[in-house]
Formats: sequence, structure tokens, C-alpha cells
Amino acid sequence: MQRDWQKQDDYRFTESLSSALWAWQFLRRNPRYRQDYQWFIKNWRALEADYGRAPHRDFARWKLDERAYAPEDMTQGLCADDKSCASPDSERVLIECAMGAKWGFYKFPNDPDEEFPRVPEQLLWREISTWLPDTDAPAKPHELEVYLDLRLPVKQQLEELKRVVAIRQNTYIKKHGWNRDNLQRYLRIIDADDEELVIARLCDSDIERYTYERQQALELRDSDYLRLAVAVIK
Repeated sequence: MQRDWQKQDDYRFTESLSSALWAWQFLRRNPRYRQDYQWFIKNWRALEADYGRAPHRDFARWKLDERAYAPEDMTQGLCADDKSCASPDSERVLIECAMGAKWGFYKFPNDPDEEFPRVPEQLLWREISTWLPDTDAPAKPHELEVYLDLRLPVKQQLEELKRVVAIRQNTYIKKHGWNRDNLQRYLRIIDADDEELVIARLCDSDIERYTYERQQALELRDSDYLRLAVAVIK
């Protein structure tokens, strides 16, 4: 469905989205994902035409076909788990596995024109680490520096820490975070085709606000959608 970014009613569907589907809304707008999907589905359909569809496909012949495997530049850097669908006699990775590893899901790649894939039957995001390693860099606005006293019981400190983090998180989300109003506006910014109108109608004619929010929107579309999939959204 083509949505008109100028009509807020066209985005009312976001009011009931789960975190998993919020992540999908951003990924499906990613031009690189759309390009990869077109490459993938073209090869997949050609393979099905030649060797049949699961569960009756001739997989012995299928896996001998060059079209069944992702190019090397798509599979470089994948870990052993990502290569679980590799050919037994090589490191080549089947195209469906390469798509999942590259874009962060376990299921068969979804058509970006599909707005609401079923979760988890059709869409299951891979787990990502949310651990922030020790660093000398100052904390970002969405990060919280915490300290534990190793001389004291850990369990008691962690319980208190959970309470403090929950309070701080709730405050941050209301003001700056990934809440539904902000995310809905980010989607509309991505979908928009007129920068001047966006600045006037979505950002109160504030160019600095537009620059910031557009950056946030593009980061969600291009990489942070995986973190959004496990985020607390209010």
C-alpha cells in the first residue's frame, strides 16, 4: 500500500505495532534491502522453475546450481553459525541463508511490499548483543553510565540498578526516545518526497530539528532497526 506522508491517518497502523514490526517498517524502506530482495527472489523463482518447490524440489540438483549461492562479497565476514547452510564441500552459502545473515532474520526473506508479515511465523529477528563494552568515550545521550561496588553483594546492587534504569529509561523515552510518535514521524520523513514541506509540516520549520530527525530515521532504516526490534516502545 502506498501511503501519503502528509496524511497522519495513513500512519495510524503504527499505533498497534510490536517492536518486531516497527523494525520491519524501517528495514522494508531500505533501498539496499529492496535491491537484495529483488536479486534473491529472481534467482529463487528461477531455481523453483527448474527444480521444483519445497518439499518436492530436487535439492540434489538445486545445490549444484550457481544461482543457489550468494556471491563472495555478500558472505565475507560471516561467522560459523551464519554459514550453517554452506555447501558441505565448500564455504559457499545458500542465498536464503546469506540474506538472513546480512539483514538479521532467521526466516525466509520477506517481500518489502509486505507490510505486516506474521511474527514469528514469517518474521523472526536474530538476537543481537545489547551489552555496551567498556570504553573511554563519553556516554551518548541514550546511554547510562553505571557503577557497581565489587565489595558489596551483586544481587542487591543489580535490583537497585534495575529500578534506577527503569525510571531513567521512562524519562528518556518520553522526551527523546523511540516512542510511537517519534517513530511514526521518522517513517513519514523517510517516505516524504519534498524536503521543504517536511520541514514545515513535521518539524515546525526548524531545520536543525529536521536534520537531526532525518539522521535518526536513516539510522533506523539502515542499521538500528535490529535494536528497535528489542526496544521498549511506548
